[in-house]
Amino acid sequence: MNDFVLHKYQEKAFTSQLAIIIIAAGIQSGKTLCGALWLGTQAAKASPSDNLIICAPTYKILSQATLPTFMSVYGHFGELNKGEMIFRFHNGPTVYIRSLTDPNAMEGITNVRGIWLDEGGLISRYAWENVMGRAAFRSAQVMVSTTPYSLNWLFELYKDWKSGKRDDVCLVQFRSKDNPYFPDAEYERQRKLLDTRRFNMKYNGQFGRMEGLVYERINTCKAHELPSGTKFYGGIDWGYTNPFALSIRALTPAGIHYRVGEFMKSRMMIGEIVEVLKARRQLYNIELFIADPSSPANIEELNRAGLSCIPGNNNVRAGIDKQIELFKDDRLFIFEDENPMGLDEYNTYHYPELKDYKIDENQKEQEPVSSNNHSVDADRYCSMYLENAKKQHTGRIHDNRMPTRVSERIEWLKRGGKRRASI
Repeated sequence: MNDFVLHKYQEKAFTSQLAIIIIAAGIQSGKTLCGALWLGTQAAKASPSDNLIICAPTYKILSQATLPTFMSVYGHFGELNKGEMIFRFHNGPTVYIRSLTDPNAMEGITNVRGIWLDEGGLISRYAWENVMGRAAFRSAQVMVSTTPYSLNWLFELYKDWKSGKRDDVCLVQFRSKDNPYFPDAEYERQRKLLDTRRFNMKYNGQFGRMEGLVYERINTCKAHELPSGTKFYGGIDWGYTNPFALSIRALTPAGIHYRVGEFMKSRMMIGEIVEVLKARRQLYNIELFIADPSSPANIEELNRAGLSCIPGNNNVRAGIDKQIELFKDDRLFIFEDENPMGLDEYNTYHYPELKDYKIDENQKEQEPVSSNNHSVDADRYCSMYLENAKKQHTGRIHDNRMPTRVSERIEWLKRGGKRRASI
């Protein structure tokens, strides 16, 4: 094993005894190497029955950066099983290597002694909560090495740490050029090429807004009592490996929309989803659920269970435009204290970078990156249905008799029925 000399910022993170260690630093600053070395120290303190975890947002990052760095340091100290993505130290612990493309990829790993999360600024809040769940039983330390990418859950944690609210966090920020091997000339060249915000995020490890956000503006407010006559609806985005997402929408008599609550969980069977929706319907008096139309069988199952549900409009571009219009007109607000998952998605839902664009002659507009977007999709279904229903309402009397057959009931709700007549 080579002798590694840590610079002062790496050493501060490396030697911290706090529960959560975060390195928020510029690219090629030595943060990934520090994470790999740190995990090795956890292995040295562990017994053969202990487990460690290495994880990253995607398999690409894991296979091209995280794992090669770890193997360059510790490859001779154990054996890597690429099929199972497990590294076993000789006479030491087992290291599970996981991509958080599936936020539940660590489920079932027990007796965890330490977790290294590389490029953690790219994972969702939901995935982060799962990371902390794996660490909880043994009070395992968690090391996060990342460049800041957005004003997401990590930024919220940074703000709490900065204000002194999190004494269990060690957060270390440093620049790319604080790595003595990073060329000063390249640092200065990039400073001239990039806008200040982008440069500070990429090379100085400072937090800023993600580039290319779909929703450049969102409106938030504290939870408060809504006026009499407010109606409640539920937007649904189906999922299993990806989380099932429920967004609860309030619509006031004045036509103001509020996102008042949320629910998100992976690996749920339809029976479990039904129970969650029944509980939320009772809590909020939800009149109608508007769901991702990709699973008509699930929609029919909800209606069989007595939950009024119709397929939503899945025109992504039209739905985004409608949401942007509502935010711009100050007609859509998010209860910030009730929707942490949703706010995390709004602050990371973005269009591809230019280098990731794919040419498609039949596609005039590029769609957003389909990742960490489940809750915002549920919002789209609500906005499209409620705004279109308002436009289509002409004051005529609707047939309020709900058909008994499920298929007829769905069509009845799509045409208007009692629900739409009351909007």
